[in-house]
Amino acid sequence: MPPVKTQVSCPNCRMPVTATLEQLFDVGQDPSAKQRFLSGRFNMIKCSNCGYQGQVAGPLMYHDPDKELLLTFVPMELGLPQAEQEKLIGRLMNEVINKLPQDKRRGYLLNPKPAFTQQGMIERVLAADGVTKEMLDSQRGKAQLLQNLLSAAEDLWPATIKEHDSEIDVTLFQLLSASAEATAAGGNQAGAQKMAALQNALLQNSTFGQQVRARQDKVEAAARELQGLGKKLTPDKLLELVVNAHDDDKLAAYTSLARAGMDYAFFEALTRRIDRASGDEKVRLGKVRDQLLEMTQEIDKAAQAQMAEATSLLRELMEAPDLNQALQDNLPRIDDAFLAVLNLNIEAAQKAKRSDVLTRLVLINDAINRLMQESAPPELKFIDELLQMQPETAAQDALKNRPGVVTPELVDTMNYVGESLRQGGQTDMADRLERLRGVAVGELMKANWQSS
Repeated sequence: MPPVKTQVSCPNCRMPVTATLEQLFDVGQDPSAKQRFLSGRFNMIKCSNCGYQGQVAGPLMYHDPDKELLLTFVPMELGLPQAEQEKLIGRLMNEVINKLPQDKRRGYLLNPKPAFTQQGMIERVLAADGVTKEMLDSQRGKAQLLQNLLSAAEDLWPATIKEHDSEIDVTLFQLLSASAEATAAGGNQAGAQKMAALQNALLQNSTFGQQVRARQDKVEAAARELQGLGKKLTPDKLLELVVNAHDDDKLAAYTSLARAGMDYAFFEALTRRIDRASGDEKVRLGKVRDQLLEMTQEIDKAAQAQMAEATSLLRELMEAPDLNQALQDNLPRIDDAFLAVLNLNIEAAQKAKRSDVLTRLVLINDAINRLMQESAPPELKFIDELLQMQPETAAQDALKNRPGVVTPELVDTMNYVGESLRQGGQTDMADRLERLRGVAVGELMKANWQSS
């Protein structure tokens, strides 16, 4: 069942608000539905009258045919009579059953499991994946630790982090990253920046963070090595790098950065190298090949899942009656993979001369560009403006003649964008931004001197 566009009352001011509501999350029909459901970022509204942002309460059904899982939830605050609840659930059940082939219909479909809360529904989905109550309790503890840190003064972070060192792991970093992403998407740039500062403090002051930093350093070193080789990175050279990588983290870095070069011919050459080796070296190289095969398979699997998710989202946007609202609702799902799929479909529509499809795809592309420009932080907007100014002296004059625009946040953002451009191979643009950053630093120092 596709999302339904309807009008609801704002929980805060009771004014009518247009909402796109999703009631059925059928993983068998849409694999991306699971992540969307677990994220909790669905059925969201934004009231133009009072500014309220939040989730609309409504009946929900979750279906996973592989796990024979059929769950329902009807919020008590809706005050629906039992007969009305059964009618709603029955309609959703019929939707599930009708889309299943006859040989896939099982007895569990006639006995949906009700949940008393949406969180309880989520916990049942996680339990089917092997996520225990103890794991969830641990995650809540980590979420509370993050909340305590964010509420504390920054100068207290190092001591608090050391005190809770054993609790800081990959799960905590994932929670922090997801929270920062959601905070930024909600327009709270100050909150997102504080979370970024906390992440840096965790990297510097926790045992796990220092391990992460060490791995990041190895990835960055491998990236610089590969970029330094440029066109000289031949299949033979890549093989030599891999064979001489006596470190699992470095091997993983080469694999993630140069996956495209690890094709069938590459593995054939590695196998010949193994056949010529003997003793401990033969055993070591055999383990290297096994690791590479496992890592490349994981990368390919993740890429396929990303492409499937991106394709599913594009299909939703192609059919959405209100494109702008659909984009707002799905903003967290628009990433590099989606933009790549969108561009591929635009090229395919052009080649096939499908003007009807092409018109809609271009409309989606233009709307995303507008949305990105509108939601970008002011620092990024100004940097984009500077990079488009010609000649470069005009950009330098803009930095010198706009009092109040040059801030420490702008300088930090220029550094971040410059690194991103360099990693993406846009060295000329990165060099230009580095020169402009030098001007910005000079203006910042001048402003500080004048105010002292």
